[in-house]
This record gives sequence, structure tokens and C-alpha cells, in this order.
Amino acid sequence: MNRRKEKPERNRPFNQILNRRLLSYATAATAAGAGVLGLTQTAEAQVVFTPTHVMIGAHTSYSLDLTNTGTTDFILHGSVTANCSTVFSALLAQPAFQNALEGGIYNGLNVAKALNPGKVIGSSQRFVSQGNGGVLMGEAIYSPGGGQYRGNWIHVMNRYLGLKFQINGETHFGWARMTVKLLLARPMQVLLSGYAYETQPSTPIVAGQTEDQDDAPPGVPRVEEGPGAGAFLDDPRAPQPASLGILALGASGLPLWRREKIASL
Repeated sequence: MNRRKEKPERNRPFNQILNRRLLSYATAATAAGAGVLGLTQTAEAQVVFTPTHVMIGAHTSYSLDLTNTGTTDFILHGSVTANCSTVFSALLAQPAFQNALEGGIYNGLNVAKALNPGKVIGSSQRFVSQGNGGVLMGEAIYSPGGGQYRGNWIHVMNRYLGLKFQINGETHFGWARMTVKLLLARPMQVLLSGYAYETQPSTPIVAGQTEDQDDAPPGVPRVEEGPGAGAFLDDPRAPQPASLGILALGASGLPLWRREKIASL
């Protein structure tokens, strides 16, 4: 009786090899897809904006937490000091460890910039972090013999602090929008009306940018100006009650003040 030769034994190794290759291709494709997905998620930038209405005055401090997670990134501080003849009214920003503000050096003093809306805040800009009690934003120095201003934040509306700070050891950029009334012989008034930061490390942000720019035309950032700041700043020429420091100096007939403002850095 003739037996029929069986051929499946020849085909079995080929099928096994084919199955292994298909499985290998599928595994590689899955891993590649997961890698691309992870890269897309990692590379996706996002701007987180927080609107606020915080008033800062003399002897007042505010802890700025850009991520709203309970970590202080910067301290904004209104300082008023005096000696026997002069009153110093200053607005300062103190960065936390390894954080900094966009600015420069003027006469050996670190000074923060007051950025206009639309300015880019990123690694190509200059940042400063050290100062006596913080980086100087603006200061009014007045006495019966005269007065002067120092800094860029003297009488400004809806200007922006450029911020560089750390999240889990990585550098991020952000901004804080402020309106400042810092004049000679008048009380200091500061309004913090919002702040924002970029979630993607080392990614620039535009001053006033409140959301992602993916669907915006190139070079045309969406910027929020900040509501109500115009009513906050009155006419600097209008008469105002003198501060307690000036009254203590008996300066009822103060001479015309000499104004000396630092030029833009």
C-alpha cells in the first residue's frame, strides 16, 4: 500500500518565520506609533493665563505663583523708607532661587524692563536676578531740595514683566501684567491684572499672550491689554494728597521736581 507523502512539514517552518516577521513588524509599528504620539504630546506647547486684580502699595508684598501650585516664583514688594530729609518709595521684584526678570544694568544697578505688548520673552533676552532687596522696577526719591526717578516702572499702564523661572529643573518663560502709579509726593499704587507662562520648557512667550498661537497668523500674537487699567491711573499733573512722609518733612511748598528717568535698557 502506497502511502501519500506529507508536505506540511516543509511549509511549517516558512509559516512560522512569516508569523514571526509579521509579529515583529506589528510590534515595531506599535512602538513607533507610541513614540510619535509621545513626541507630539511632549512637543505640544500651551500658554496658561491667570487673570487677577491684586493691589500692591507701600509696605505690601505679593507672592507670585505662576503655576498656581503653591510655589512662590517671584515676590512683588512696595517699599517706603526715609531718613532725616529724604523719602525713598520703590517697587521691587524678588526672584526665587534660579529665577530672573528681563532687564539690564544701569549705573551698576539691576533694573527690570517694562515691556510693551507683543514683545518676545525668551532665551535671547537678557535677564537679571540680584539686587538690594530685589530687582528694581521703579523708585521715586524725594526731599525738600529736589527729587528724581529711577527705573522704568514710574507711571505706566499695562506693561509686562518678562519672567524666567524653573519647573522641575527646566527653564520656562512667562509674564506679569502691571499698571503702576509711582510719583513724587504721592502714594504708590500698583495693579497686577494677570500673568501667564509657557508650559513647554525653553519656549518663548509673547508679552500679553493668553493662549496658544497654533492657529494665529505668523507674527501676529493674540494679546490681551488688560481691562480697566486706564481708570486706575489718573492724570499725573492733577493735585494729590501728600504722603505721610512728605507731611512729616513739612513740604507744603515743594519746589518743582527734577525728573530723571532711566532710558529704556
